[in-house]
Amino acid sequence: MSSQPAARPSADRRTSAIQKRVSILPKPSSMVIDPSVLIAQHAQLTGTHPITIGPNAVLHPHCKISSVQAPVVLGEGVVIYEKAKVGVGIGNADTESRRSSVVPSPGSRDSLRVDGTVLGRNVVIETSTVVEAAEIGEGSVVEVNAVIGQGCVIGRFCTISASSVLPPNTHLPDFTVVYGASERRIDYTTQARPELQEAKMMMHTKQIEIFKKLVPNNVTKWTS
Repeated sequence: MSSQPAARPSADRRTSAIQKRVSILPKPSSMVIDPSVLIAQHAQLTGTHPITIGPNAVLHPHCKISSVQAPVVLGEGVVIYEKAKVGVGIGNADTESRRSSVVPSPGSRDSLRVDGTVLGRNVVIETSTVVEAAEIGEGSVVEVNAVIGQGCVIGRFCTISASSVLPPNTHLPDFTVVYGASERRIDYTTQARPELQEAKMMMHTKQIEIFKKLVPNNVTKWTS
């Protein structure tokens, strides 16, 4: 005698049994987010100070923006990649140990700026970086797994190479490239050619357009 297969529960019973997990992270007291911003699912915005995000910024999945200790401002076209962390005080024990192994640079100063983090137009923060800088200028790129300490001020069109560590309150002039064991040079080619700077910005804009076609936008979670 053949047995009948067990009946599946109805759709109502199946969906009601699944509880949606509610985030326990506090939302910032104030958020100003331009309607054109792309915030992917699982991106985190948390803290007690304001967070401001300018036009066409892109926040990839699992990145984290923290205003727990100070405000955060992301300028037009800023791109934050997966698992990157931005905001004063967002570093953990691992990044602190990495910082302790780096000799303070001649460009560093004694007093720390803790009045917030400002990322300028078209700044790119790549995967798994930690950025607590006071300011990063237009068109600068912080590459994979780099750490930027509190109070750092980075100029325009700078490049912080992968896994580099900038001690707190370091100041870098425009067009600086940081590489190796905190070695530095000036990118004179980009500095001397405004058309090259413009070409880089155009490529960046096209990349943002591609992200908007490929990455589902969850911005309504933060604006509603």
